[in-house]
Amino acid sequence: MAKKKKSSYVKMQQSNQQASKSRSSQRSEKQQQVPQNAGKKGKGLGLLQYITGCPERREDGGVTPPLPEGQGRFKYFWEVAKRRNSSVLMANLMFVIFTLPLLAVFAAVLALGGVERIAYLLQGISAPYLMTNIGFGISSSAYTVQSISAYATDVYYLIFAAAGVGALIMSIGLSGMMPLCMKFIIGDSFRSKKDNYGNDVPKAFTEFFLGIKKYWAQFLLVGFLFFLVLAGNGNAIVFFVSRFHAGCAGAGEWILVLVSSALALLTLMFTMHLMPIIVLYDIPLKDKVKNALVFTFYMFLQNLFVLIAFAVPFVLIGVLESFISSIVVAVLLVFGTKYYCLTMCNYEQYLSEKIVVPFYNVTSKKSKKSKK
Repeated sequence: MAKKKKSSYVKMQQSNQQASKSRSSQRSEKQQQVPQNAGKKGKGLGLLQYITGCPERREDGGVTPPLPEGQGRFKYFWEVAKRRNSSVLMANLMFVIFTLPLLAVFAAVLALGGVERIAYLLQGISAPYLMTNIGFGISSSAYTVQSISAYATDVYYLIFAAAGVGALIMSIGLSGMMPLCMKFIIGDSFRSKKDNYGNDVPKAFTEFFLGIKKYWAQFLLVGFLFFLVLAGNGNAIVFFVSRFHAGCAGAGEWILVLVSSALALLTLMFTMHLMPIIVLYDIPLKDKVKNALVFTFYMFLQNLFVLIAFAVPFVLIGVLESFISSIVVAVLLVFGTKYYCLTMCNYEQYLSEKIVVPFYNVTSKKSKKSKK
């Protein structure tokens, strides 16, 4: 039985390699479909004129083959997610360690009895609380709705700031997850060991920490942007809500919340491209940032669709009952990072195949001809 399984696996691998080779010539033809004026800036390329063309970074030194005929990106994503499920989930165990500070913020809020209770503790307020001893419209509390609301607002400021710091630490864990997921998407080589059937099984923990060693510094930029989204935009919304409840929200507050929310949306789109770009290309960080900025605006509608899909679990956590939302959080911790990282890597490698690498091939040929 073991020999049969091994034989079928080898046959499947050989057929895939033959399909990739038969498509390699078609890949070069497709790459030539980039506009012939790709080497001349400002002529029919729009934002793409600012792209830094470059080959994909692969440890095996090869070239990523195009997908087999008839296989779309969605189907390919699910095949990779299924085939590499155990390896990515093992790496995810290490990633969860880096999410503990962020989780601790929300766990502390629940453990202390919620935002209002924390506001009482910070202000040294003891009973009677706001709604104590209410009888026919009369309360013996010395506190008003406005004062308690102001105290709660201060707590929300602290929560979002602390969550931003937690997200900054979490970004270091992402520097270990993203390289592993990108290797699976592009079919690159990885550190492995043999299983009982002779198949190469990835050393997920080794790959995870090698990714951190190589990319942690660049991913701190991603973490800083996460911090701005949570601490900056989160507190801008809290400030607006507090002013709105007090009846003091004017044009300035409306402009603040709208502009900060728009910047937060663009920042999330930018980081969605920057994270896989960091591990996919071997170019200076400034060029990685530039390419991520171009795709943030050039692929705006597609980015918006992906972000909406990413946001669904978080919306469910906010609207469902506490027991059900805790289940969603648990599922998100176990499986969420896997699907988020694989999705971003699959999306970015698609842009690499269709835009970045063909652009590099055309422009490099033009530069060689000009030198001659």
